[in-house]
Amino acid sequence: MVNITSNNTELIESVSNYFQSKQWKELLDILTKKDEPVYHAHIYVETQIHPLSLEEIIKGYFKKIGYEIERKIEIFTSGQVLNSGSIHGIEPKGMPHFDFIWSYSPNNILVPASKEINVEYWGKNFMDNFLSKFDLKTSLNKQEQEELRGYFSTQAWNDYCELNEDPDVVHIHANVETSVHPELIKEEALKAMQERGWEIEEAVAIAFQMRGQMHGKVVFIGNKPEKIFDIAWGYNPNVTLIPSTKYWLMPENPTYDARTMKELPLLLKKDHYTLLSLKEIEQIVDSL
Repeated sequence: MVNITSNNTELIESVSNYFQSKQWKELLDILTKKDEPVYHAHIYVETQIHPLSLEEIIKGYFKKIGYEIERKIEIFTSGQVLNSGSIHGIEPKGMPHFDFIWSYSPNNILVPASKEINVEYWGKNFMDNFLSKFDLKTSLNKQEQEELRGYFSTQAWNDYCELNEDPDVVHIHANVETSVHPELIKEEALKAMQERGWEIEEAVAIAFQMRGQMHGKVVFIGNKPEKIFDIAWGYNPNVTLIPSTKYWLMPENPTYDARTMKELPLLLKKDHYTLLSLKEIEQIVDSL
């Protein structure tokens, strides 16, 4: 293992090299694409640096290039990559939000992940193609409209809302089954959130990978509560919108998946992550 606390020069060079890497430049190209709207992106790395230090380096980097990050960033364990974590909801001003997903490396300070696809994004072209695979309703009759609204009066929805308002919950998905286009779900969800007193900056329909398959979700970027939270949907042609009857990521409850503050320390204890000093972070940012 590289001892990054005893070799300041190697630390600065390694991190500086990463932010000049092909992978990082690919992410920047995605975040600044002009030929289509981009809704969200993921980048995957391997590192020895503690995620709190990585967060500060990333914030310093974007501030330096003129795209300051103004929203709170969430850090939690990844539900998609085993033994990994996510610096989640990074939203440089004027850019789509992205997640920085890391795994521990015993040999490298900070490098692109060795997986085949280590940068991915969801834009209009991807989502048009993804949604075309389902016979989703874009207009509803009176009964279907009532069934759509009815979901937002269920115990499952109330449980989701209460958990999302809990400061110990850093990220949550409501899990649903539906035959309705996510834009209609988004519209009704925004009404329900407004009634609850939530303030939403933006909402976008994207997809995410779970157990090797893509699934749809609507992402809500909240100012109150200041979190990013989702409604994940599975296609069911026989219902309008109901709480999920199948488990998704976690075994606690099929109607939601929640990440709390308690999982991250357990992940970080497994390996030797290095928390950098403020001086080291400043030196790294100055070198970028």
